[in-house]
Amino acid sequence: MLYHDAGLSFLHFTFAFILVGALAAEAFILRLPVDSRVAKLLVRVDAFYGLSALLILIVGVSRAIWGATGWDYYQAQPFFWAKLATFVAIGLLSVQPTLRFLRWNKAAKADAAFVAPASEVKSARRLVMIEVHLIVLILLCAALMARGIGG
Repeated sequence: MLYHDAGLSFLHFTFAFILVGALAAEAFILRLPVDSRVAKLLVRVDAFYGLSALLILIVGVSRAIWGATGWDYYQAQPFFWAKLATFVAIGLLSVQPTLRFLRWNKAAKADAAFVAPASEVKSARRLVMIEVHLIVLILLCAALMARGIGG
C-alpha cells in the first residue's frame, strides 16, 4: 500500500509541476508580440497545460479514493474542497485564453503576417497571471489539508 500511495503522490506532484511550468511559460510567452510562430507555440504549451490539469485531477481523485489516507479523511476536510474549488476556478479562467490561443493560431495559419492585437494579448496575460496567483491558494490548502487542519 505504501508503494501504491507513494506512486500516486509522485504522479500528482509531477503533473502539478508540469502544469505550473506550462502556466509560467504561457505568462512569459505572452510578453512577446504574438505572431504566427508565437501563436503556434502558445497552442502547444496550452495543450501541455490542459493535459497536465486533466492528469492531476485523475491522479488526485485516485489518491483520495485509493490512497493511504482514504476518502473518509478527504470528504470531511474543508481544505480539500477549497483546493478542489480553486482548481475548478483556475480551469474556468483558463477557458478564455485557450479559446483565444486557438483563434490566434487559426488566424495565423490563414495570414502569414498575423499579429494578435495588443489588447487581446494583454487580456490573455492578465487571466494567465490570475491563474498563476491562484495556484498559491491551492498550495496553502494542500499544506493545511495534509496536516489535518480544519477537519
